[in-house]
Amino acid sequence: MKVAILETIVPSAHEVEFNRGLVMELRRQGHEPYFLVPENFKFTDNYGVPITYLEGGSPITYRKAGLFKKIFLSITREIRRIRWFSSAVEKAKELNCDCIVIPTASPRYLRSIQHSKLRFSKLPVVVNMQLYSFERKGRLEQFRALAKKTLPFENIHITFCTHYHFIKDFKNVEYINPPFYGPSLIESKGTYDGHEPIVIGLYGIYRKDPNTLTLLKILAESEFSVPVKVIMQTVTNNERDQQSCDEIVRLYKDNPRFTFFDGFLFAESWQHAIDDVDIILSPYASKQYFYAYSAMCFNALGFKKPVIISDSVNPQLLDEYKVGLMLDFKNYEETKSKVESFINNFKEDYPKYLAEINRAADVYSFENVVKGLLKYKAV
Repeated sequence: MKVAILETIVPSAHEVEFNRGLVMELRRQGHEPYFLVPENFKFTDNYGVPITYLEGGSPITYRKAGLFKKIFLSITREIRRIRWFSSAVEKAKELNCDCIVIPTASPRYLRSIQHSKLRFSKLPVVVNMQLYSFERKGRLEQFRALAKKTLPFENIHITFCTHYHFIKDFKNVEYINPPFYGPSLIESKGTYDGHEPIVIGLYGIYRKDPNTLTLLKILAESEFSVPVKVIMQTVTNNERDQQSCDEIVRLYKDNPRFTFFDGFLFAESWQHAIDDVDIILSPYASKQYFYAYSAMCFNALGFKKPVIISDSVNPQLLDEYKVGLMLDFKNYEETKSKVESFINNFKEDYPKYLAEINRAADVYSFENVVKGLLKYKAV
């Protein structure tokens, strides 16, 4: 099949990894991917895929925009998105594509579709939702209203890349299990071989979070029976988070277990960072990951790294596959005891975690993502 990948926002971080995995798997299965992007679109990675530019203007970024400018840019982006979507219909036809896939969408895309020629597409159009924050007030209701309005358009299909099936009453909404992200740009060092110290990584944009603060305190104070090293990335997005991060560094900079680094990780450096640790932390209290999957968690498991997560982070996964430790953070001493036991017994228990990770990988794979995205037939 010829697959048009419609991308209108310059992807970064997780979206880059998803697009790379999608392109690689499409090719592995014998399909031909093409990118449809706005004019002057700047890719942050080279996927080696033919690129066709859409009419309708250049991409819009909110970077460094104040409140009023952001409102103006939001309206401008909406107008351009409608134009891009209309242009995509013609470009996909010229390329003789069999379907159009929007890999990382939001509910706003459904609104744009209703005002563009895309709603009349003769090809299947798959609108794939991934990391949208449905826990925020009003967003789920907004999505349901927009999804209902797309029901008359029989070639518009909405997929959710999540294992939590929280909407079940729309015939145009289906679910695809999210993929594990394995090493695609580097040669992995392989699975844990029993070495010491056991290296624990806390990566990603730091956000002030009570569970994270508790877990770091436990890692600093516990008397483990094995040597432990903690590596923490100290990149933030705002002043509040920066102050919290600075306080963590102040508290633990003299603790020999802790290493801090302030810098962005991307592509090979991101994959090397994951490959260099033995356990990944994703302890966040936010309910966001009840609806969406944690990219940090799924990167870790793709690299065969067990995880320490909170019961707000993809609990459905650890309910079925014992790929690490899930904590509720209700009682400090109980949480501390569980963490100590997990790490003290990690060397002996790792083969069990690895077996469960491999079992889960048969379900959470790009192979299944591609099959889920390409199953639709034109009506």
